[in-house]
Amino acid sequence: MMKISFLFILISGIAFAQLQDTVTVIVTKKTANNDTKIFQDALNRKEGKALKILVKKGLYNVDSNLSTSRAHTSIVFEKGAVIYFSSNTNSGFAVLHDNFSLYQAYIKGNGISAKDFYTGYGVLLNGVTGCVIKKSTFENISGNNILFYPKSTVIGCSNNKIIENTFIKPVFDLGNNGDESAIMLGYSGEGYKHNNNIIKDNVIDCNYTLKIGLGMISHGKNNLFENNKISNCRNYGIILYESKDKDSTLSDNILRLNTIHNIGEVSPKKTVKGMGIYLMKSSKSKVIENKIYNTLINSDKSETLGAGAISVSVSPNTLVDGNLIDGSYMYGIVSDYSFGSDFTNNTVKNVRRSGAYFINMSDVTISNNRFENIGEVVLKGYFENTSLEYIKNQMKTDTYKNRDTGNGFKINNNRFYTDKDILYFVGTDPDSQSRYSGNKVKNNIVENNFIYGNPKTQENLIFFRKEAQGTNIIKNNQSR
Repeated sequence: MMKISFLFILISGIAFAQLQDTVTVIVTKKTANNDTKIFQDALNRKEGKALKILVKKGLYNVDSNLSTSRAHTSIVFEKGAVIYFSSNTNSGFAVLHDNFSLYQAYIKGNGISAKDFYTGYGVLLNGVTGCVIKKSTFENISGNNILFYPKSTVIGCSNNKIIENTFIKPVFDLGNNGDESAIMLGYSGEGYKHNNNIIKDNVIDCNYTLKIGLGMISHGKNNLFENNKISNCRNYGIILYESKDKDSTLSDNILRLNTIHNIGEVSPKKTVKGMGIYLMKSSKSKVIENKIYNTLINSDKSETLGAGAISVSVSPNTLVDGNLIDGSYMYGIVSDYSFGSDFTNNTVKNVRRSGAYFINMSDVTISNNRFENIGEVVLKGYFENTSLEYIKNQMKTDTYKNRDTGNGFKINNNRFYTDKDILYFVGTDPDSQSRYSGNKVKNNIVENNFIYGNPKTQENLIFFRKEAQGTNIIKNNQSR
């Protein structure tokens, strides 16, 4: 039997050994106040097919960002090992190569916010694939805690996993405007895609400082955001937003089993934001079995954006299913221009305005939902023809332009616990001055719903206005 021997050499706090095709480097704390060189020297090892860095217990002071130099690099922190980045600009791990992994790290920033969006990060994934960040803690990070960023206009980040991490005491604050995040798949630009990434089982406390818990302001498909616990964010718990490319370049993403608490601005400030989950131009998404509590805090009530605990905007063929919304200072669900979407099996309660508000969309299913303690009419709708110029300007493809809305709604098997009206859908009149033909609400059906605690009959609870006469059906709705 061949005997395998190890050779450990200690140089500047680093011991390394080579076993077959893996080089193992052990980083130990020395007396020096600056440990930057120790870490970067370890990352620069290029022997073998893989590099493994073991970080021993200790507080390591680093004054610059640390960059990978090769693929297949892994860093494992021993319990009690902490890396402290003393700069709020040059900090964090810059991952420039594929198949990087970071396990059990404790990363601390200096508690001073970065001054721009691209510095001060905890980890930067720069156009990489196959990377894993797991069971790590991010504390006092100056910038985005984890930032996905494209390598070029054609190379994004794909098949990466961000799992079981904890984010506490973030300090990143760019003022009133910005997308400061715990985890951001970004950012804007055109061409590239972030595909098949998994963001799962993370705990994020935005500390009423970060605007966003989880964000994807970019392009891509088949990303999974699952079972994350997110709280105390100023703008959004989770946002998926396509800002540059075509309406279909952000699609088929899944938001499932996330728990979101306390979203909105800190008094006395007001905000147009504050949504638990916000989709903008994110088609064919699935928003499933999330629990969302206490949203739209300190809303400015302007409704410039869809002010719902779940807001689905210009996101056709989206499924919103099995979610719990408990507490919104505005609406429960708001959806606009999201044609062909389904809203099923949700529980919406304790909201100040309507349980669900639909704007300029058609061919929608609203089924098997429960609405309880709703402040205004439970289901509200406002509908225009999409030939209006301000509407066409929001749509980059022609599929849904120049068509009537407020038709093809199927509303059935819902339970309404309310003393308010159940439904009020209204169309719009023609305007000869602007050559607008108007929009009549038509071909909708409201049937087999159950109404509790409301003495009125269905004819006095369900209203279509500015409708095509005789085309909307109201039947078999039972008061109990």
